[in-house]
Amino acid sequence: MVRTIRGIGAATAALALVLGLTSCGDEGAADSGSGTTDLGSATIVLGGKVITWAAAYVAVCENYFTDHGLDVELTVSPQGTTAAIAGLVSGDALSAMTGAPAAVSPIREGAPVQMLFNASRGYGVQVVGSNKLIDATGVTPDSSLEDRVHALRGETVAILNPGDSIDQLLRFVLPKFGMDPDKDIRMLALNNYSNMFAAMKIDKIGGLAGSPPNGNQAESQGIGKILFSGDEFEELTQYPYLVGSANTRELAQNPDKVKALVAGIADAMKLLRDDPDAGKPCLRKEFPDLDAKTFDAAYAYSVKSVPDSPLITPEAFKALSDFADTSGTPLGVDYEKAVAADIVKEAIG
Repeated sequence: MVRTIRGIGAATAALALVLGLTSCGDEGAADSGSGTTDLGSATIVLGGKVITWAAAYVAVCENYFTDHGLDVELTVSPQGTTAAIAGLVSGDALSAMTGAPAAVSPIREGAPVQMLFNASRGYGVQVVGSNKLIDATGVTPDSSLEDRVHALRGETVAILNPGDSIDQLLRFVLPKFGMDPDKDIRMLALNNYSNMFAAMKIDKIGGLAGSPPNGNQAESQGIGKILFSGDEFEELTQYPYLVGSANTRELAQNPDKVKALVAGIADAMKLLRDDPDAGKPCLRKEFPDLDAKTFDAAYAYSVKSVPDSPLITPEAFKALSDFADTSGTPLGVDYEKAVAADIVKEAIG
């Protein structure tokens, strides 16, 4: 199961609790007696609890990490991607799994971090308009994409954190339709989806966005409708939307742990590609409160986004770089600096 720590008011306090659950220090490798080297335990921090992390959930549930000698606990950062990345930089987590923009930012700033693997291909963000917005604009799923984007004009749109994947998508999309993301909408950072949903229910925001199941769930709860999603833009089909990152110290000092992590993710991805429904029981355990319609829609959306390989290829990185340029926030780093490709190649053979 994925553990979520609740009720923390500051990112540093969140890290103290979330990342203190499991040590990621070098515990010394030992033979487990089953032919697999015991690499000890590791914590992986998710920037948010979304179904698009399907491969990570399945890798734990199906014991794929354990098969490679690594005992992994997934935790969810209550303060979003900022705290997840902070935990990675501090060395409290073996990997942080976040949106690609959040992963690149510390690399650009000189932090000891590299992106490790691709977990979801395509831009898996659903933008939701509130019922009040839908009623005022009259947009429907059959409206043109331009009309659905224009429906956000003048609205407050909730994001998780400044510079996150939602922020970046809005900065990419709005100028395509003659809108200025800094003038025509107001982005409001609310840190987590619970806050977003609460704000939309009382009409404090006109829009919110996030990865599945959040858009689907907003619809099922009757508080809004999905206006558009990132996968409607052809240039984003190869975009490495969700990535796992590693601390360069761990890459150098504990390469076997890192390779076990990548191998477990690769095994889970293969299962989901070969038999898309095979991961449903694992994901259902993690999202038991979702109604069947919401879960099925979010699961299908997520499984089709599983990449062919965990390797972040030069082509995928170019899609990320091109998107960043268009969004007005160039990456500022090249492929070799940003991506730990060699260790991933070793892990997957």
